[in-house]
Amino acid sequence: MTTYGRSARLLRRYGPWTLVVTTATLAAAYGLNQSAPSGYESEATVLVEARLAAETRTAVRPSTTATPTAAQTSTPILTPVTPDIGTEREVALSDAVVVPAAARVGADKASFLNDLTVEVAPDANVLRIVYSSGNRFSAQIRARALVEAYVDYRRNGPTGVTVLSAPDLPAEPVSRPLGPDLAAGLAAGLLLGGGTALLRSRTRGLVRSREDYEHLTGVPVVATVPRYKRPAGTTSGAPVVLRDPTSPAAESYRYLRTRLQPSLRPRLSTTILVTSPGDRQGRTTTAANLAVTLAQAGRSVILVDADLRHPQLHHVFGVSGDFGLTTLLDGEAGVEDVLEETTVYGLRLLPAGRREDGEHVDLLDSGQLGRVLHAVQKQASVIVLDSTAVLSASDAIALAALSDHVLLVGDYARTSRASVRRALDELAEVLHDNLSAVLVNVPKSAGALVPHARTQPTGIAPRHEPLTRDRLVSDADDVAPPGVTSHTYVEAEEEEEDDAMAEYYTRTATVAVPVIYGSTNTATVYASSTATIDPVEDAEENEPAEPGEPEAEAEADEPEADEPEEAAAEQAVTEEPDTKAEKAEALS
Repeated sequence: MTTYGRSARLLRRYGPWTLVVTTATLAAAYGLNQSAPSGYESEATVLVEARLAAETRTAVRPSTTATPTAAQTSTPILTPVTPDIGTEREVALSDAVVVPAAARVGADKASFLNDLTVEVAPDANVLRIVYSSGNRFSAQIRARALVEAYVDYRRNGPTGVTVLSAPDLPAEPVSRPLGPDLAAGLAAGLLLGGGTALLRSRTRGLVRSREDYEHLTGVPVVATVPRYKRPAGTTSGAPVVLRDPTSPAAESYRYLRTRLQPSLRPRLSTTILVTSPGDRQGRTTTAANLAVTLAQAGRSVILVDADLRHPQLHHVFGVSGDFGLTTLLDGEAGVEDVLEETTVYGLRLLPAGRREDGEHVDLLDSGQLGRVLHAVQKQASVIVLDSTAVLSASDAIALAALSDHVLLVGDYARTSRASVRRALDELAEVLHDNLSAVLVNVPKSAGALVPHARTQPTGIAPRHEPLTRDRLVSDADDVAPPGVTSHTYVEAEEEEEDDAMAEYYTRTATVAVPVIYGSTNTATVYASSTATIDPVEDAEENEPAEPGEPEAEAEADEPEADEPEEAAAEQAVTEEPDTKAEKAEALS
């Protein structure tokens, strides 16, 4: 019943379209038929009949004389020769006939054969010779030349040839048959109309472009991700920023990270929810790549798989999914007990955990979820949530109410315009000007911003090779707070101050950003020229007091707790550049 109803709706909606396409195809077929070149045909028929051939046989007669010798006599016997009509057709088209005929009209063999047709009449020993030409006199002359050459060749042959009808002079040109062309046009029109109608039904109402998605959501599209090929045989491969870090798609996710930097809280943890209007529209892929790029920029990130119905992130990162969010919701363990380390420094994963008969799904709408997220926020500076689709379950609405920022991911090839409107209506009560839009699988023709891929020398592993200064400047700009105009890079060996380097933070009046780059052996620290707390002074303050030295003296140089931060900022800004360079060298 559903199938019949859908077919009826498609017929009502796209029936006129199919009729128009079919009519246009028929008109094209008719026009093609009428525009086809026409010519004159001169026709002759030749009868190939059996001829009596004489065979000599020797007979022995008894002798009438006294001698016993018998007399031998020779008697001619006439035997009919049955013609092979197929062989006669080949003879008529052979060089023995065509060359003399072409010579009679002053043409070469190839041009003469182009317009010549020799057919065999069904159930008869008759050859039908037809010659076509744009001039009716030429058609008759050339047909007569072939007939005469064939008759001359078979004059003394085993078969008899009789011209039944001489080549005539055509009066009207012969046109192309209309019926077959119209039948082919009708069939092609129905197939083309039905196929395009089905295609339109599948693509009708989809997001048309980047500008269209911005108009639907009412917010700017912060990033567009071009199409890229997934590994063969996998549905959830490794994030593209790890699998192919120099590709345009990976650069697009770094672009997304940069656009989200102003939304990240400077001193408190920021929770980002990644969702989509429907299923299979890129939310899990976006969440995984965003988390990786934030961690690569020096952030401490926890990626939470909050899709308790169809979790995928533990497959993406290749970790165990036995314990995770459901374990925390049940209160069976602490946050640090269920976090899984990944291959990306600074990124940890909180899997969905065990799911039995959907009993944990209702907990996402309870107060326990808020307490769990509050505990998770204490472990990292950025929390990235991957949830179910907005129109698939109510989980995304509950998570959006607890998030600082919401990313609505749309797929150019799958997301419909109606689903975007419905998703925004569902989220309207929990959104407070904290929504951003991301569009994936976007072709360049639809307004996608496709960044250039980063070049990587062949044979060099990017994770183990020291980064260049240009790459460091690019990454530092991504995480630099507003107002930072220059950077200082401090090289330090990992074994010297491993813990101190890992905890190093660049402090400004508005933001504190951990920025540590480099390979496994060398770390490069990004420092801002507007840092409110000098790294050397901060290191000296954290050094333990000498034995026997009073603690009061060690704390004497510390600023008062209620000292305004603006004064510290002014002091740092007025500091001489040479002094800061010397202190940076001292830290290294």
